[in-house]
Amino acid sequence: MATEEQKQQARLQLLGTVLAGFITGLYKLFGDGAMATVDTIGQDVLKDMEHKLGLEIHGEDPQDILTELERLMIDEFGLLQDAKLVIEGGKIALSCEKCMLWNLSRTLQEAEVPLYSCVPMMMASTALRKRLRKKAKFMGITQDQENHICNIEFRLLD
Repeated sequence: MATEEQKQQARLQLLGTVLAGFITGLYKLFGDGAMATVDTIGQDVLKDMEHKLGLEIHGEDPQDILTELERLMIDEFGLLQDAKLVIEGGKIALSCEKCMLWNLSRTLQEAEVPLYSCVPMMMASTALRKRLRKKAKFMGITQDQENHICNIEFRLLD
């Protein structure tokens, strides 16, 4: 019989497979138009964090907003093992180490589906827009396969 940890890993794998199917299907149907789902999902996740975890995004500084989201993704959800944030001018780079959804991202890349559905990316772009009243254009995700790190890039728009 499987241990609780093994069951949790199996559930996560099953969830990843289901999500990969939905994401791939949306992309095949709508192409880049599938990105429209990002805002809706990001809003729902952010609202859930505000109600259940008491998320309050303080300050008008992207650094403050994203640092709080990093903390929640690591400490409350256990979604990531670690995260690093670099903001230079209007460019924002978020590195996510050992994300629980790593296999989902890898599956999508192997299927040549753009990683438009990354949870940290959706949360970050929605939070920035909501608090700063500025859009953060998603510039892309690259993966470091060896170290299981995703690098997510945004550019703040005026």
